[in-house]
Amino acid sequence: MTKSITQNFLSDKDISSVIERFSKTYRLAGILKSCNAYKAKGYPAVSLFLHLLGVVFTNRSMYMNFLTGKHTEAFGKTPVESL
Repeated sequence: MTKSITQNFLSDKDISSVIERFSKTYRLAGILKSCNAYKAKGYPAVSLFLHLLGVVFTNRSMYMNFLTGKHTEAFGKTPVESL
């Protein structure tokens, strides 16, 4: 008999709020800044980091989020035509 670990499926909104709470509790923005993880322009490094955490915990890639229409972030890959 095999046993498996059950998974509690949370919506993307729930996962996002948990990640936001974690970020504020452990002051991830300050930690990233002290590690010199910053960007000269564009979107803040902390918002990219939080998005990547969300991708990990939703078990989806950024590409699949884009294809399914769940890509709600304002940042993304610059289209080739605009270069």
